Amino acid sequence: MTAKMNETHEDNGAPHLDPTTPRYLTPEIARIHLGSRNALHVTVLNDRIYGGVYAAYIFPVRQPRKFVSLRYKNAKGEEIEVGIIWNLEEWPQTDRALVEEALHRHYFVHTITHIHHIGWKYGFIAFDVQTDKGPAQFLMRWQHDRAHDYGRGGKVLLDVDENRYLIPDLGTLSDKEREEFLRYVYW
Repeated sequence: MTAKMNETHEDNGAPHLDPTTPRYLTPEIARIHLGSRNALHVTVLNDRIYGGVYAAYIFPVRQPRKFVSLRYKNAKGEEIEVGIIWNLEEWPQTDRALVEEALHRHYFVHTITHIHHIGWKYGFIAFDVQTDKGPAQFLMRWQHDRAHDYGRGGKVLLDVDENRYLIPDLGTLSDKEREEFLRYVYW
């Protein structure tokens, strides 16, 4: 499936894609590789090479191996979608590894495995936790936009530095940990 082309062209002569029609990338029409300065590049057959590409999940919780958007910023700083990878498993291992690495950079997340203590500090919620990357302490503003639902029973927390901390399922916490968490983050 390919996107429709508009008649207008970017400054470099490359055609604009119709933003209302998704373009699904497949290994037959696209190649993912590293370009200058080890930046992710995508070469699309009969189109062009897109440099400085990054990857973003479209459905990160329910379909983490499917529906990956490859995007870049044009000279005006506008985000442009190169295309969508329908199923990452269909790609060659080298291409898949590059996309997975780009996703890891974009979605670096600490997964909380144990809560030692939660309390107030300097007007923020202070967390002392154990994560998959080791012990961590962080501060979070007490605002609704700092804790997002994750799947059916989890939460993603954003600290004051915009780092992400994931509790995949509040039900896996001990009763004491869950009670302490819900005392501070009840929305």
